[in-house]
Amino acid sequence: MITDVITNEFMVEKQKPTDVFLITKKFKTSSQFSQFIEKEAVVSKSSCIDILIDYCVKNDIEIESVNKLLSSSLKQKLEVEAQDLNLLKVKSNKLPF
Repeated sequence: MITDVITNEFMVEKQKPTDVFLITKKFKTSSQFSQFIEKEAVVSKSSCIDILIDYCVKNDIEIESVNKLLSSSLKQKLEVEAQDLNLLKVKSNKLPF
């Protein structure tokens, strides 16, 4: 989907809509987007990371751009999943067993 942006009366520039616009077009609020990701994770018995990546790939959205649309609870779940998968440096004094 490409929209036209008129810079002056003679030039029409093609511009791709932002990823945030594409997501908020489907979901009215960022909390709805976060709830969608969490519900899909429960239904499919997958991790939130997998669901989020799958959503971004299917909708051709940059993964970095969804950060501002994630609720704090979903961010915490993603952080815990990433730590369990050794994708992050361990910040807490959690024992490995």
